[in-house]
Amino acid sequence: MAEEPKTDASDASEASNAKSGKMKTMGLFGGVMLLEGLAIFFAMKFFSPEPDPTMGMDPELTAATQPALATKELELARVRVQNTNGERTILYSVTANIVVPSELETQVQTFLDNHRAAINDMLSRIIRAAEDKHLHEHGLETLKRLIRFELTKMIGEELTIERVLISEFTPLPTGF
Repeated sequence: MAEEPKTDASDASEASNAKSGKMKTMGLFGGVMLLEGLAIFFAMKFFSPEPDPTMGMDPELTAATQPALATKELELARVRVQNTNGERTILYSVTANIVVPSELETQVQTFLDNHRAAINDMLSRIIRAAEDKHLHEHGLETLKRLIRFELTKMIGEELTIERVLISEFTPLPTGF
């Protein structure tokens, strides 16, 4: 007997059956992969320990190693200085303080008393030269960093300054 020639309809049905089988296999593998991913996610979520919130912190900066009684605040300067780097001339009323270790309080206070004019000049120069964006920072961090740098150059490395505080920084417009 002679083989019957295959018709186009039977070829199409075999091709669709093959595609259907491949799609079922792909769907099955995709579903299994999704279930594996979810299982790993939930296993890690429930069985892993909580992250350490102090990871990456410098242990020397904790509150227990630097109690508040071990430091003193000293008034650095109280100045009024103009800044013309912005759109208008603005007069700034500034009060700056420094935080020093208690054991160095008398030495630093003596230095501040003996060099009052130089310190006022340094602070005035920093504010006069400051850019407008530095004068509008919320924490005035750039100004504090510059003041600490200049003051450390004046005092020397043996007298440490822990922080610079700017307790008053009031802009007073000068002209209308």
